[in-house]
Amino acid sequence: MRGGSSERLVVRASRRRGDTRAKLTRYITISLAAVLGGGSSALLFLVPLYADPALSALAADFDPVPAECVTERRDDRLGLDNCTWASCREGCTSDAYKCIQLHVKYKAYVEDWRPAVLYVNIKGCGYPPAVNCENFTMNYGYVGARYPCFWSRADTTVVVPTWSRGEQVATVTRTLALPLFLSGCAGIGLCALHCECRPRRRRRPPRRPPRLPTLSIDDTTVYRLA
Repeated sequence: MRGGSSERLVVRASRRRGDTRAKLTRYITISLAAVLGGGSSALLFLVPLYADPALSALAADFDPVPAECVTERRDDRLGLDNCTWASCREGCTSDAYKCIQLHVKYKAYVEDWRPAVLYVNIKGCGYPPAVNCENFTMNYGYVGARYPCFWSRADTTVVVPTWSRGEQVATVTRTLALPLFLSGCAGIGLCALHCECRPRRRRRPPRRPPRLPTLSIDDTTVYRLA
């Protein structure tokens, strides 16, 4: 009787350990799946809003030395056909039926004045509080306004009032590195829990001992020592 009761206790303890392990695995799976889904959603949200403008600004290759800018003309336009571009627009996804276009000239180093258009950033649009078109127009939207600006070496007809390469690099790093790192760690954890991620090694067939030739009396050779 004692032997049977001890065996039952061992079985119950093993079942409890199995249930605890299954619950822990389920909890870890749910947590990793939530991290993976959150990282993917963050990428879908952050890339178009922050990473894409920062990458475009880096590709524009703005000169780090500010030039002297002067606003020459301001156009207030109405209609979708007339607003193919705008110096500042709050919201990048909606069509603009009313826009303000600022034409400027700038002087870089000791060169002559060049014509250009002024954008609040490389996209010409953004979202509050980073982009405030009312303040932008108040500061730069009147004829004769003078201010420092940064011109694009990739397109010399585009200038922006503010620019910092380090800030753009930091934006790309924050918006891409952290979500990608978390998503990658969560994916690896899920794979380690539920998949066989390591490639299976092929087992080598066992080596057979060398087969010795069978000798007959006719095949033997007798060596005589001199």
